[in-house]
Amino acid sequence: MTPEQRDIMRHALGYGRRTPPGWRNHFVTGPGSTDYPHCEALVAAGMMRRTEGHKLSGGEPIYSVTEAGRNALRETPNDEAHRGARQGASGGADCSAAT
Repeated sequence: MTPEQRDIMRHALGYGRRTPPGWRNHFVTGPGSTDYPHCEALVAAGMMRRTEGHKLSGGEPIYSVTEAGRNALRETPNDEAHRGARQGASGGADCSAAT
């Protein structure tokens, strides 16, 4: 797992926010975004799942972290330099109401 992929999964789960991690589980991005290939690689590795987009995501795919992804995050050392780095970095819509 690359640092970028770890950051995407942490962001999807709400790490770095003022609520406990895991209160959310979604990440929205699509073709043309720098995050899109990372999300697709995480899907191929079984660490995220992809669902088709809808109105709330602007039609972009919605990715969620799988149990395997959560386990991989637990096994990966925390890098404070990347904590919270995802905010505003995705280039895609990030819809809090999508699940």
